Amino acid sequence: MPLTKNAAKELRALEKKKAREQSGLFVVEGVRLLREAVSSHFTMQTLYYTEGSMDDPETRRLLTEARNRSVDCQQITGRQMGSISGTVQGQGILGVMCQERPPADTLLRPGSEESSIVGLDGVADPGNLGSIIRSADWFGVHGMVLSRNCVDLYNPKVVRSTMGSLFHFPVAVDVDLLPLLSHAKAMGYTVYVTAADGEQHVDRVRFARKSFIVFGSEAWGVSDQVRQLSDVRVAIRRYGLAESLNVGVACGIVLSGLHRMPAD
Repeated sequence: MPLTKNAAKELRALEKKKAREQSGLFVVEGVRLLREAVSSHFTMQTLYYTEGSMDDPETRRLLTEARNRSVDCQQITGRQMGSISGTVQGQGILGVMCQERPPADTLLRPGSEESSIVGLDGVADPGNLGSIIRSADWFGVHGMVLSRNCVDLYNPKVVRSTMGSLFHFPVAVDVDLLPLLSHAKAMGYTVYVTAADGEQHVDRVRFARKSFIVFGSEAWGVSDQVRQLSDVRVAIRRYGLAESLNVGVACGIVLSGLHRMPAD
């Protein structure tokens, strides 16, 4: 089935947040990411590919798996692929996915003795968000929540920079952090925030068995309201003269201590 001009226009529009929100769709490009996507619980609506992409055995295997999962696979021309692809040197294959939006309170674990959640308060850079999701996935965090002023989870750069973690790591979006943090505290979570003036250095922190760790925006850190709800403010010791630390790097440093002997 040929790709119509109207369909191509709708696919190109998915580069914009408004179109993604209205349609509930997003785009995934590249064999590696699509392999993760097609084997996940996410729904793949359509998989577009070019004849040239079939030279790659990995692409052929991906198409076989997609068809086995009843995905609509459509061959289009290289020119058509170029008109809908958001990458300069694509691999000739692109998937249209349905977004997943788990409710934030489902990430909390009321009956569990151990649980770790990461919250992001105003993180605006898509590359930072992607790397934070990968770090949280790496260190075994159970889920993540994004405040309403964070970058869109399904921004193409975020999707690429998660390197596939997006498809098995639960993330709740558009969350009002204050009531969720209050609810988490009532369920026994200890709330940590990162702050330059934090009273505990990260190398001395022993995270509670149920921890909710909040990282703030690149420019301003966590909001005053979130700070007031926190139980512990965590600082990363500075040894040099740098003015600030990238939030993605800070997240990796903090989460690397998550599995130290927990606090009582």
